[in-house]
Amino acid sequence: IINTANAILRNSLLGHELSAHNDHGDRPTVHRFASDKEEAAAIISAIKNDLESGVVAQDIAILARTNSQLDVLEKAFIAAGIEHQVKNSERFFNRTEVRDLMKVIRNASVLSEVNGDWLNDLISAIKPFGDGEYVRAFLQLGRELSQEGVNSLRGYLRELEDRAEQNNPPTLPGVALATLHAAKGLEWERVYLIGVSEGVLPWSEPIEEERRLFYVGLTRAKRSLTLTFHQTPSRFLAEAGLVSP
Repeated sequence: IINTANAILRNSLLGHELSAHNDHGDRPTVHRFASDKEEAAAIISAIKNDLESGVVAQDIAILARTNSQLDVLEKAFIAAGIEHQVKNSERFFNRTEVRDLMKVIRNASVLSEVNGDWLNDLISAIKPFGDGEYVRAFLQLGRELSQEGVNSLRGYLRELEDRAEQNNPPTLPGVALATLHAAKGLEWERVYLIGVSEGVLPWSEPIEEERRLFYVGLTRAKRSLTLTFHQTPSRFLAEAGLVSP
């Protein structure tokens, strides 16, 4: 992985080459698919194999250049019943859908009884919001607080508001889905970098910034890195020595 990242550095203005702290990282693998649907199906299959072989879900990440790529993949994750967490560069509590959900919970807390079935009240209140990752994270937090002795929806709301003030969002155990921008500063044992196709990564000018994002994707993996694409491979794959020019 380090050698691949350094190959990109030699083709750029990004900075000094890296040195490895251990020699356990596998050589990155590249897979080509006929379509984005075939690519998504293969990723789902690979993740299932990882989980069945004992890899911890929180040690796996799927990275992509754009949110639209992740939207397609998230639907496949939901259909497959694979727990996942979407990591967004936008602050969790600043998201419109999260603010709307908190408003509904705030209104419901006025009517919910202390020592009543507040967890069921929570489930009923947020049911119209569907099954998105932020909804599931709110439910998971509710279950945890109920087990810890919180006895009202008002108490749950206070915890949410404290978390919002501290920018400490509720999280889910699961595979991470993130854009390359949102992945900056994070690392996982096993990374799948999808959509490494010309016209997707690089997505736009300036090319040097797109190369920087590709480099970010490469260096998020500690041990295992898989890159996938359909149609024309990105020029960055050749620069990294992963495909023939």
